[in-house]
Amino acid sequence: SEMTKTVKISGEGGPLGIHVVPFFSSLSGRMLGLFIRGIEENSRSRREGLFHESECIVKINHVDLTDKTFAQAQDIFRQAMKFQSVVLEVLPPYNQELYEKSAIAPLSFPDNEEAPKAKIPPPVHPKPALKTIHLSGASSLDADVQATQQKVKSPNLPRLGRKLSSPSLSPLMGFGNKKNAKKIKIDLKKGQEGLGFTVVTRDSPVHGPGPIFVKNILPKGAAVKDGRLQSGDRILEVNGRDISGRTQEELVAMLRSTKQGETVCLIVARQEEAFLPREL
Repeated sequence: SEMTKTVKISGEGGPLGIHVVPFFSSLSGRMLGLFIRGIEENSRSRREGLFHESECIVKINHVDLTDKTFAQAQDIFRQAMKFQSVVLEVLPPYNQELYEKSAIAPLSFPDNEEAPKAKIPPPVHPKPALKTIHLSGASSLDADVQATQQKVKSPNLPRLGRKLSSPSLSPLMGFGNKKNAKKIKIDLKKGQEGLGFTVVTRDSPVHGPGPIFVKNILPKGAAVKDGRLQSGDRILEVNGRDISGRTQEELVAMLRSTKQGETVCLIVARQEEAFLPREL
């Protein structure tokens, strides 16, 4: 690819001395490769000038890391280092946004034969998908928005990963009506730590985008400083724009368009008696 550079190394030269984390696309939530968060002093990578911090490894010996899990990517790297010659495709920081945009199209058509890596067969009975969006400027990827997407294993017991102490979100996801709910206007000024909250939505292939809720308030960011936004709040408007029927990507775009120092105006609906999930 014209966006990446090729780095050839020997697997016999000892440890590389780099620290990597998953490189998730801030636009689509896809795992795109390994983000180089740090390089040890006096390491082989530093001495030989192999990598720079904030670069991303996207291919290892011509194996694309897109949609691989972090564990799979690490294993591919370990296996490759057993060979004398290792060829890596490395993405410089200035091309990362362009690379993320190029990875959106296959995600939009997961059932298309042109995107086999998605590995999502056409469902006989469409099941809703549960999406989580992290809105924080303090992540190791230095992105305001990260998105992760998981399939709902059961329509009655969707899971949000190991962080949730409650196994069930069905009362929250059932909060679609505005009965017993009050509207609250909250202004959040975006600082260095970002907006500081996560949101979750359940989209249906049949009914389209579902309601979007605040999942968790992060320890740092505008939301915890303000103190009014709560887990379980349903987001109704962003900066005066109704988000009913909006997709995850559209909401992310609205929130990402807010620059540091600017204020986001949220209108949320809160149902006081709803059973809300709590994170450990």
